[in-house]
Amino acid sequence: MKQIKIALVCAGLLPGAVISAQEQKKDSTLNRTVVVENQYNPEVMDAFKVNVLPKVEEPAVAKKNIDYATSLRPLTSWTVRPMDSFTRDLEWKKAPRGYICGAYGSRNNADLKASYLWNMTDRDRLDVMASLYGFSGDVHVDGISSDWKARFYRTDLSAVYTHAFRKVDFRLGGSFASQVFNHYSMPLEVSSATQEGADFAGHQHYTLGEGFLGFRSNTEDLPVQFDVQTGYRRFNRKYAVPNLTDGAENEIHTAAHVWGHLNEEQQVGVGITMDNLSYDSQNMKNYTSLEANPYYAYDGDNWKLRLGVHVDWQSANGSGVDVAPDVKVDYVFSDSYVIYAQALGGRELNDFRRLNELSPYWGQKEQLRSTYTLADMQLGFKASPVTGLGLKVFGGYRITDDEVFTCYPFPDFACALPWMMQDKAKVGYGGARLEYGYKDWADFSLEGIYYSWDTESGSEYPLLMYKPELALNFHARARVFAGLHVGLDYQYEGRKETMKGYKADPVNNLCLNAEYGWKKGVNVFVRFNNLLNKNYITQTGYPEQGFYAMGGISWSF
Repeated sequence: MKQIKIALVCAGLLPGAVISAQEQKKDSTLNRTVVVENQYNPEVMDAFKVNVLPKVEEPAVAKKNIDYATSLRPLTSWTVRPMDSFTRDLEWKKAPRGYICGAYGSRNNADLKASYLWNMTDRDRLDVMASLYGFSGDVHVDGISSDWKARFYRTDLSAVYTHAFRKVDFRLGGSFASQVFNHYSMPLEVSSATQEGADFAGHQHYTLGEGFLGFRSNTEDLPVQFDVQTGYRRFNRKYAVPNLTDGAENEIHTAAHVWGHLNEEQQVGVGITMDNLSYDSQNMKNYTSLEANPYYAYDGDNWKLRLGVHVDWQSANGSGVDVAPDVKVDYVFSDSYVIYAQALGGRELNDFRRLNELSPYWGQKEQLRSTYTLADMQLGFKASPVTGLGLKVFGGYRITDDEVFTCYPFPDFACALPWMMQDKAKVGYGGARLEYGYKDWADFSLEGIYYSWDTESGSEYPLLMYKPELALNFHARARVFAGLHVGLDYQYEGRKETMKGYKADPVNNLCLNAEYGWKKGVNVFVRFNNLLNKNYITQTGYPEQGFYAMGGISWSF
């Protein structure tokens, strides 16, 4: 579950110019789904929208209706993983090969994207992608007389080559990202005392690189299926973060998944991930993380079951062995109703990449330990009683060691630097979601989630100041006439009072967008962001832009 998308802060974009129908092993009314492509422009990036909420993993909903895809997904958010696996031959032939998009708006907001899938031969494919997004302009800061002249731009390039052998696919790829931005500085800035401090405040430059290779099985004729990949990653900071020296993070990332089918309904497998991290900085400890996830899975007509466990080891920086559950149970009844329960957990490395996803402005007083979810337990009900209508009600409780918190209100320091701090956290949450869609004519969704946070230290301030207490999300989209769609989005995230007399302003964002299918494969679109012109701070620890507009054009070919 993602309540608010990571936009200009996190990490770039990996474009994908295809939509594919999911392959079904069993042809039954419970899982038969048809995906219909239609032209629809991507959502223009919203600047600095970050929300780190408990993940809500949903079971597959039994549907009797046809699902109409409303986006070609030309670009998806960057993750620390390489691009997703290629689809099979039958699906490739149905999808557009290329995608180009350009958008520009007030405060020099820009969003440029391009991708192309080149079928070099029947067995060779090359997928290339590029994006540039960001903004440069004045941003209002409460309590400060002059606006902050903000700047943030990020460029991403990536390429993946695949060769299909008779039973195995070989992949070779890489990516590069350049991220330039400035920190906010007070009028009487301490950062001006030295040139180094001034450079840190105004000329930050991060570079991220990755190269990988892998093999995966491409046929079910083999007794055991596998997907193995290894690669090298590097994250470099041009200037030091206060309290830490500058330098790069180097990582060798290896991941493998091996599985086999006992019969049509049962499967056993194991996933293994190893990360070897080393640092050029003398303030950071080198360490190795090894994660193992053996599991048993059953997929019947009415029952779906996964019984697994995470057994994870780390050599330093919080060394030791941790164990967490990986259990999911779904029960389908009356064709369109699901009751599910799950208990999940596992490790998340707090490497430079992850901290950069939380906030590019991050600061740390010491090296952060890995975050470990001991258990994220959830119970829910999901239904699709009539065509196009969906309902979900859920509740859960999560316990996490070394949860990461964005701390200290802006702008407490001469150079505003949101510190990343850690504590053991517990959060109970519950919510509901209602959605309805009628073909490509109209669709809407309404979701509300309540959170109750607690920390081991009991320090609500400053740890919980940007954590959500109540999140509301509304989306509506309708076709005015052939080719023209209009949409409305509203996002609200309330915070709790963390100390007497202090409560962070809520996230309060209303957006309006419209897009028109001008010609086959060509869309013209416009988006108006933050129509209420609200000033608030996201979990990046930095203020949101006020009202701004963007317009552009996209072409799928």
